[in-house]
Amino acid sequence: MLADTVPYRGHTSEGRRVVVEVRAHAVVGVLAGIGHYGCATFGEIGPLVVHETGRAAIGAGGRFRFAAGEPARRLTLTGRISRGRLLGTLRVQGTIATGQRCRSDTLHVRASR
Repeated sequence: MLADTVPYRGHTSEGRRVVVEVRAHAVVGVLAGIGHYGCATFGEIGPLVVHETGRAAIGAGGRFRFAAGEPARRLTLTGRISRGRLLGTLRVQGTIATGQRCRSDTLHVRASR
C-alpha cells in the first residue's frame, strides 16, 4: 500500500475481513474474504480471499462502483463513502477452469478509516 493510500477496514455480512484502499478520490484496491462461493455443479468451493486492484472514481455524494479481476473471478464493490465510513455491497462471480459459473452471495460491507 502506498503512503497516500487510505485504508477503510471492516467486515462483510458474513463476518469476513474487508479492506478498501482509497487514493486521490478513487477506490484503487479491495481485499475481501468470501465465505460462500458456490458453483453450478461442483457446489461450494469457498472460502476464498480475493485481492484486486484497479481504479474507480468516487463521484458526487461519495458513490463509486469498483469492478476488477479476470473473468474467472471478478469482484464488484458498489458503495458510498461519507464521514470516514464506507457502506456498500460486494459480489464475486466468474467461471472456473471448466467454464462452470460460480458466484458469491451479495454481501453487505461496512468499513471505516
